[in-house]
Amino acid sequence: MDRALIQSKCEALDAFNNVGNMLGAWTPSEPVYCLYPARLTENVKSFLSGLPGRTLYAVKSNPHPQVVSKLYEAGIRDFDAASLAEIELISELCPHAKIYFMAPVKIRDTARRAYHEFGVRHFVVDHLDALENLLKEIESHDSTIFVRMAAANPDAIFNLSSKFGATPAETIKLLERVNQSGAEPALAFNVGSLVRRPDAYEAALETCCEVLAALDFPIRLLDAGGGFPVPYPGLKMPGLESYFDVFRRLRSRLPMPPDGELLVEPGRSLVASSMSVVTEVLLRKDKALYLNDGAYGSFWELAATEKMHVPTRVHRLDGELSQSEMEFTLYGPTCCSTDVLPQKFALPQDIGIGDWIEFGLMGAYSLCARSGFNGFYPDAMVEISESAEIDPGSRK
Repeated sequence: MDRALIQSKCEALDAFNNVGNMLGAWTPSEPVYCLYPARLTENVKSFLSGLPGRTLYAVKSNPHPQVVSKLYEAGIRDFDAASLAEIELISELCPHAKIYFMAPVKIRDTARRAYHEFGVRHFVVDHLDALENLLKEIESHDSTIFVRMAAANPDAIFNLSSKFGATPAETIKLLERVNQSGAEPALAFNVGSLVRRPDAYEAALETCCEVLAALDFPIRLLDAGGGFPVPYPGLKMPGLESYFDVFRRLRSRLPMPPDGELLVEPGRSLVASSMSVVTEVLLRKDKALYLNDGAYGSFWELAATEKMHVPTRVHRLDGELSQSEMEFTLYGPTCCSTDVLPQKFALPQDIGIGDWIEFGLMGAYSLCARSGFNGFYPDAMVEISESAEIDPGSRK
């Protein structure tokens, strides 16, 4: 990643008390990302104080330098990276951070560069061929290699074990091979993204107990992945504390040495509530609204599933908005007919050209998935000093 680009994006943002002030000052014609640093700090504090283990930020959920830097300032010192670009980013912005290269399948030569150029010593595999390739690129004597075990969970919005993860029997054999190589063996799993029940982790940890008991050598590190809840409208999930309770209750039952550590990789739960996206209504056709951002920009994840909704708030600089609502279909600005969100959004019935819609809970998997398709690429960002983002329990 270009160092000058990273530094340019770390320059102080224009700051406003609230989104209304920003719109009054800027009247932006392009989408604007609104960063709420107080929410980032609050979310980091919840994990660092509530989790009985080490918190790794999953960089893929939001790699913007402003977000990464503020997470580091708030106390995050461990980062889950999936590519060399993410490793370079963390190395540049977070000088005392520990980086974990947690992509089971890696582009050739990236593990070697991560090890020799950036001092990365933690890696993951889920297949014997991947392990043998990894051992060709790194030195095993001072490395830790996690073996990722599959942990399918039908209650997760996104099932991450359909692509990665070894069976328990394969996991045992892979851990034995890691141990034989001279690297430190470690165990990992991921029950999915947006896990709706804490007992999904409990079931996976029970399987981990069986795997660990079958080994004749100790496992010091256990990575339980991410998937922690975010209060998206319509998705009923317990509070974060109930997930921490599972780890606190089962931690002592894991057959690990006294210096053993539990790791987790939250991404969404750290950053989702820290950012909103403000878009302008370009055109209204009856019950359809055309916006200056869409499925090929910030709303990729919303376009991928009907299960997810986000709260909204409509801004109008001059005049009052109707208190009555109706449901609208939202289209993005590109010339592609698939640039449409599958969800209907309840918005003021008199909304029209020149009004702005602010979408909350957009800190995760929004700006990191921008494609630039058709020449549209939202990139403006401001800082909002008020601590409260859009009420996540509301869609207006």
